[in-house]
Order: sequence, then structure tokens, then C-alpha cells
Amino acid sequence: MEPEKNDELNYLDGLLGDGAKTQVDIDVDEYELQLPPWYDDEKYKRAQKYFKQNFFAMFVAKLCGLLVILAVPSIVNVLVYTKQSSTAVTAYRRYVGTIMHTLNWYYEELLPGTPSWKSITYVRRGHVAVSKRSNAKLAGRIVSQKDMAVTQFGFMGYAVLGYNKLGIVYNKEDMEALVHFWRVIGYMIGIQDRYNLCTNNLASTEERMKQVQEHILKPALIARSENFEKMSKALIEGLWCFNPFLDYDAFLFLTARLTGIPGYHYWTEEHPSPGCETKYDNFGRYSRFILYYLLIVHEVWIKSTLFRWYLNSQMILSRFLITYFPFLAIFKFGIGDSYVRILK
Repeated sequence: MEPEKNDELNYLDGLLGDGAKTQVDIDVDEYELQLPPWYDDEKYKRAQKYFKQNFFAMFVAKLCGLLVILAVPSIVNVLVYTKQSSTAVTAYRRYVGTIMHTLNWYYEELLPGTPSWKSITYVRRGHVAVSKRSNAKLAGRIVSQKDMAVTQFGFMGYAVLGYNKLGIVYNKEDMEALVHFWRVIGYMIGIQDRYNLCTNNLASTEERMKQVQEHILKPALIARSENFEKMSKALIEGLWCFNPFLDYDAFLFLTARLTGIPGYHYWTEEHPSPGCETKYDNFGRYSRFILYYLLIVHEVWIKSTLFRWYLNSQMILSRFLITYFPFLAIFKFGIGDSYVRILK
């Protein structure tokens, strides 16, 4: 049975109101993971195929999404408390683990006993455990329904709203399938339907995403804190071992540009007025090069099917290496910290 149609204009009020006070879960010790009643296997598998077609572009979308949610105080404060991602090595282990979980969802069938099912169970229990510890130690600082919805944006929001700037091949049916995929994932990790960023309708989902981007993420990224700087730099430095072309200034610029923050424009036609200043004016040469490379790749070269296949194949290779032979991590952190295993 489908949930009742929400008034999308009130979504943000509910998210910032009761959603910010409602813990994602109270106790899942006796909870049995199950598919939502509106699950559509055809759409779910279509989304998996769509991801594989756009692996590189969607990975960058997710990376920018991870950066932007670190600007949200309620999220970054809990992460600081856990002490699991504030240094390069801990961030490497945390976010490589996150990548592995996500790739399980995109590549494996969603059935009881599969790696995907076990992964979702693990993630849901982990959120509850962190929320309980944080609430006990920091009085009221929980992992809320609002935090989960904002984090959900981090995983797929830019892929939906910024597909043209990322070079994601657009097809309405494919995008609807992607929204269904993340609606299912959101439901299964404990997001209530009224707070779930994804609905049964692409237009209403886009409206919810725009509200979250405009009223939560954009102000947070403009007024970013010291915790954001520390945690986001650790993220980029850690994931450098997954992709050595990561650069903090370039990816922060790309993220802010996707979010629509003034001053983060690049092409001449984007400039609000001739000769206006842009945030990359003070970048070093390497950051300028990486930014230019990213924009050319995502907005020009990736339109070629052959080049898109090449980029996607590089991501597949990176996944293989980070799993079986993470030589960059071994060089940077040593053997003991370089191998990340989930679902032990």
C-alpha cells in the first residue's frame, strides 16, 4: 500500500520539526528486515543497470554528496564524536567501507541472505548503535530522521538534480528507477515514508531534494565550520588511495557549484557579470588543473560512449584494487590499515 501523498510544500517543515527530534530507530535487536510493500523488482534492477552505465559520474556525485553533508552540524558533530573519520587513515577505512556497502547494493540482488541484504542490516544496526552512544554521551545528539534524509541526498541527490553537470546519461524512466532504488534503501535502513527523500513520483522527489539543497545544504556549506574543514580534508586525503586524482579545493568547488552557491561558477556563460570574481582565482596550479580536468571530463568527454566506458572501467579496476591490492593505501598507511573488510 502506497503512503498517502504528502503536501511537498510542508515536507521541509516536517523534516526540520519532528524529523529532527525523531531517532532513526529505537531498537532493532528483534527487527526483521523486509522489503517495502511497494517494492518493484524491475525498477530496482533497472536502477542497478543505470548505475553501471554511469559508474564514474555517479561516484563523483556521491563523493560531492559526502562532502556536502559534512557541512551539516548535526551530522558532522556525531561523526566527530565517533572518532572514525577525522584523520586520513580513519576516513580511508570508513569511506572505503561505505563505498563497499553501496556497491553491494548496486551489484547484488536484494534478497534475504545476500551480501546486499546483510549490508543493509549491518548499516541499519550501526546507525542505531551510534545514535544510542551519542545520545547517552552528548545529551540529545541523535541520528535523526532528518539526518538520515539529508544523508540520503548525499548518496544520490546530485545525480538527480545535477545530472547534466556530471555527465550522467539522462532518461526519465532510468531516473525514476534510481529514485525507486533509493526509496527502497531509505525504507530498509529506517527512514519513515514521510521523511524519505524519495517518493513514488520523480517530480515530488525532485521538489523534496530542492528544498533540502536550498534550505539545509546550501546555508550549511556557505557557513562551514572548522569541523567541516577537518573532516572533509580527511575524507579527500583518505579516498586519494581509491582515486589519486582527488584534490580538496577542486572537489569543494565542484560540490559548491552543484549546490548553486554564488562565486562557484566556471564557464563564461555562467558568470553573473563580465569580469566577476570566481572562487578558483586563488587556486594553485594543481587544483586548477584538476578542476579543469573534472569539468571537461563531466561536461564534454563523457558524452562519448567510448570514453564513458573507459571511465567506468577505471572505476571497476579501482574497486578491484582497493579490495585485493590497495597498493596506494599500503604505501600511505601500511598493510595493517590498508585492507578494509565489511560484513565480517
